Amino acid sequence: MEQDADAPVGMAQIAASAGVAVSTVSRALSGAPGVSARKRAEILEIARRTGYLMGESNTATERRPRARGRIAAVIPEADRWVFGSILAGIQDVLNSAYTHLTVYQGSSAAHRAQIVGSAGLYRDADVAILVPLPHGLEASDLVRLRHRLVVAGSVVPGVPSAGIDDIAAGQKATNYLLNTGYRSLAFAAYQDHDGTRGQASRKRGDGFTSTMERAGLDPSWFVVVQYGQDAGQTAAQQFLEGERLPEAIVCATDEMAAGMMAVFQRAGVRIPDDVAIIGVDNHPVAELMGLTTIAQPAREQGQQAARMALTLLDGGPVPDPMVLSTRLIVRETTRRS
Repeated sequence: MEQDADAPVGMAQIAASAGVAVSTVSRALSGAPGVSARKRAEILEIARRTGYLMGESNTATERRPRARGRIAAVIPEADRWVFGSILAGIQDVLNSAYTHLTVYQGSSAAHRAQIVGSAGLYRDADVAILVPLPHGLEASDLVRLRHRLVVAGSVVPGVPSAGIDDIAAGQKATNYLLNTGYRSLAFAAYQDHDGTRGQASRKRGDGFTSTMERAGLDPSWFVVVQYGQDAGQTAAQQFLEGERLPEAIVCATDEMAAGMMAVFQRAGVRIPDDVAIIGVDNHPVAELMGLTTIAQPAREQGQQAARMALTLLDGGPVPDPMVLSTRLIVRETTRRS
């Protein structure tokens, strides 16, 4: 088999050269039983010749891969809890997997889409993990790259991905408030740095709208602010400047809800007596502030995405999208006396 000199070598290429399965290569390199001495020696020699193994001759070093491959993660701000948690989950899996991880940061969806579309990304990485799918990139744009690309934080049909159903999260939050007896509801959303609605915020808002419509209630009370550390505070000010407050507010994230609560409390608004608040995420601040929330397993999304990336790296089949479950956690901000 002719190998491109600039292409990275992985277990799949070694397996093809040796005429064996990828699992056999893995056992041979790790020293596991089930491989004949002759075939193990042949695989080790191919791995050394192609640069997959260190060049030293001692047995322990021969069995340690130099690099299983190169993975890139493309994320917005790493200091946002959900994206930092997903990145931590990716590192949980990759730290012991003999892979090089490079992190690219793009604050706007347009910047991240540009990174994903650049040829340089795929020269520098064998597989890319998008955290999450940037607005403006559709699933159809990604299907052709599905052998080299994974999405974490969004579920994309036809593409290896791990995330939650954000529409269902918005529906679950809204249904809970309606079932608790609230009728005048509003949704607090955010937009990205370039003015586009964030994917999660938009879908959670869609879940709010569809649930309100099914209940025969007005779904139009939306407050949309620029994302940032003061997004919740800005949204709260807009509510306070209106003629009246809603009975309850669904916030796109817990971080927005926390900032909103701080402003309301300073203004003398009682939570939940004057206005109830529910968020999404189960950010650590939610428990501290007694915030009702829809919890999502952010770190697990990163772990699952990393496992998918390793499957692609090893030449395995393209993994199916994975939808992880959410759960309602009821705390003081929505309890009626």
